[in-house]
Amino acid sequence: MSGETVPYHLRQNKHVDRQLFVELLSHANRKSPVKDALYISFGGVYFEDFKLIHQVFGTKKLLSIEKEEWVVKRQEHNKPYGCIVCRHMDSSELTNNIEKIRSEFGKRQMICWLDFAAASNRRGQLEEISLLAKNAREFDILRITMNVNPATLGQFPDELITVRNQRRLEKLRADYADKVPREIGLTDVTKEGFALFGQEMIKHEIQSALSSSPGLFFQPMGSYTYSDSEHTMLTVTGTFLGEENVEDYILQTRLRDFEFAGLGWELRHINVPLLSQREKLTLDQKFGSGRSLAEIVLSLKFQFDKRSDLSENMLNSYLRFHRYYPHFHRIQY
Repeated sequence: MSGETVPYHLRQNKHVDRQLFVELLSHANRKSPVKDALYISFGGVYFEDFKLIHQVFGTKKLLSIEKEEWVVKRQEHNKPYGCIVCRHMDSSELTNNIEKIRSEFGKRQMICWLDFAAASNRRGQLEEISLLAKNAREFDILRITMNVNPATLGQFPDELITVRNQRRLEKLRADYADKVPREIGLTDVTKEGFALFGQEMIKHEIQSALSSSPGLFFQPMGSYTYSDSEHTMLTVTGTFLGEENVEDYILQTRLRDFEFAGLGWELRHINVPLLSQREKLTLDQKFGSGRSLAEIVLSLKFQFDKRSDLSENMLNSYLRFHRYYPHFHRIQY
């Protein structure tokens, strides 16, 4: 997908999403120390999330998996800390051997991020999510990234939108009718609707998996969508808890105090603009000034998109998520 050609650390919306993940972990840390957990993710070449997890929480049990052997060799050269274990393994091998891997690292709490960039095997991805849920223990945290670009249901450039959407609907029903407990409709193949549909599939998959683990409950912590290329990505983060401990956990972690948490499966869209340094400083000066969004829009002499409505949406998103916006600086080595 085209997003894979954009350097991981230069994608501003993914950066915000990653910072929100760390914020959610900081709340979970009040109840179950992240420092003591086993963190598993797809480190890639840059290890951005591994750097954050270690720097913020001091976590030392860090496992990066990668299906391409040649990339693992590059990872060994680039890994920022010696405590990161780089392993040639795909996500299916991980989920099928999760208990063995957990034992290898001391049978500790697990924080696992399944970062599924490709859309070619969503059913397989859902099966892997199910396997992790079936082997979950209390206080484990699962984070999932899934491609929810409706164009992946079929590209029909020469057809009318109504005909194209009908084709996509037919494919959605054929491929995923058993993955949601309701009738699938045309709304589900829109950009916003398919993101919600993806979240619903994840929710249904985890809940179905937990039916064999009575007393264990998956508590969502935050769900977000973003686009740094033509593809829309969905992230869902949640923790596994004993049903009788859910309310106590929420109170102790103060998750309700975090304005961007999603304890009831609320889905928030991240769409911050790519800003110059001067633009960022200008917007930051306007934050907290008491001006309404409409007044701030009128005060600017430029837009972030040729469409004024899209520009206003990006401005609103920036004002909401400005604390998590990346800062890029030129440095001399």
